[in-house]
Amino acid sequence: MKQFHKTLTLTIIISLIIIILVTLIQIYGQNKIVQGCSYLDPITIDFLAFFAALFLVIEGFARIFEHKKASLGRQSTRIIRIAFGFAIITLHVIQFIHK
Repeated sequence: MKQFHKTLTLTIIISLIIIILVTLIQIYGQNKIVQGCSYLDPITIDFLAFFAALFLVIEGFARIFEHKKASLGRQSTRIIRIAFGFAIITLHVIQFIHK
């Protein structure tokens, strides 16, 4: 169980760092644009990306809970998968809010 708690703690910390980093990069990038612009993707793309990213997050956590005794090294790809999912969710939520 100790490995499981380490894995969850690391996953949460990395996910929070990714969410904050992606948000800061997106907001900083928007502030540097001189001329106002909007995102050209239709809203359908945001929804599809959001649900695909949500799948990555849920599936990653499901695998972590399924393999509770696995080492951090073996869980690393699941942690990365969850972090990518949160990055995509964050970007598309920001874009959705902008629209």
